[in-house]
Amino acid sequence: MGLMGLMTSCERYELEKYYTGKAKVHVDIDWMTDFGERPSGMTIMLAKDGDAITFSDITNDVDGYDLNLEPGEYKMLIFNRTFGEFGSMGFGQTKSFNDVFAYATQEKRTTDFWDVNVSYMRQPEHIGCAVDTFTVLPEMVDGQFRFVNWKEKMNDESQTLTIQEVVEPMTTEMAIRVRVIGAKYMASVIGSISGMANGFYLSQAWRRTEQGYHLLDGWKRSALTFLNGDTLKSVAYINDTIRTFGLPHGKELDEQRDSMSNMLSLMFTLIDGKQHVFRYPVGKMIRYRNKVDTDTPTEKNTRAGSYFSKTDVTLELDLIVDAPFYEDEEVPNLPYAQPSGTGAFDAEVSDWGDDEIIDVPM
Repeated sequence: MGLMGLMTSCERYELEKYYTGKAKVHVDIDWMTDFGERPSGMTIMLAKDGDAITFSDITNDVDGYDLNLEPGEYKMLIFNRTFGEFGSMGFGQTKSFNDVFAYATQEKRTTDFWDVNVSYMRQPEHIGCAVDTFTVLPEMVDGQFRFVNWKEKMNDESQTLTIQEVVEPMTTEMAIRVRVIGAKYMASVIGSISGMANGFYLSQAWRRTEQGYHLLDGWKRSALTFLNGDTLKSVAYINDTIRTFGLPHGKELDEQRDSMSNMLSLMFTLIDGKQHVFRYPVGKMIRYRNKVDTDTPTEKNTRAGSYFSKTDVTLELDLIVDAPFYEDEEVPNLPYAQPSGTGAFDAEVSDWGDDEIIDVPM
């Protein structure tokens, strides 16, 4: 009787299973249009309903990525490589979507007389970011929970949200061109420029306000010309191009910089082994190449300068030490020197000899 009652009181129920409803999100990623380089790997990061990074993945599938997401507001950051694969830069605040930043690692600290105790930033490697915000609505998901008989197949009835992303480059180039008088007496030149941005914010594109020095050691010299045919008055241009993060945030506009905001230092070694140093306060001389001025005259008067947007931060930069901003007596003017050795132009600096430092005020 007891056994019979126990058996009849146990009723069998068919097993059930459930799943948490999620929406499919597909991300199409365009690397070539603006970034110009398809990487071998990328990092994707998401922050859900706030600033904290809630999802991060590293993948070799760089052309597209599939996500299954619960309803909510998402902030998304995509960049090439991983945090640990950039030798020229480190990263900070990597758990915060809004505050994650890259900073330049240091190349070396010099004890050279012309740039004593200066640490040079490494020129940054090619890095690009895509940033977006999107919302997964509840109606995109087939219920938060759906219960299904264990014999039935679970049909995925969620919608697919497709997002198109274009990766933008986060570094730029700066071209420096200097007119040199007495160029026939030059054996080599090296230099530096101060006041350049030491990094950027990955999700904002703005440069950091922290500043540093770039070493200028890739100079090329143009062919010699002679003023009025006088072989004692030789002229040439030296040119160098560096990869950089650009100008610091808050220093983008001319009106935000004074002449001392950036200092160009040049150390020439002559064919007789002597060194001559020239320094130029060039904070007002740096220009954005192809910058479109969209302000009206009234806006310029009230805003003290042209409009500057996040999309402008990676415009290429030009710095020219030449007319019409510099007179002949202001550009580097090298003294007569007797040849020592071959006198061939070389971007490498030979052993230090006698030196002379010339500050050029502006």
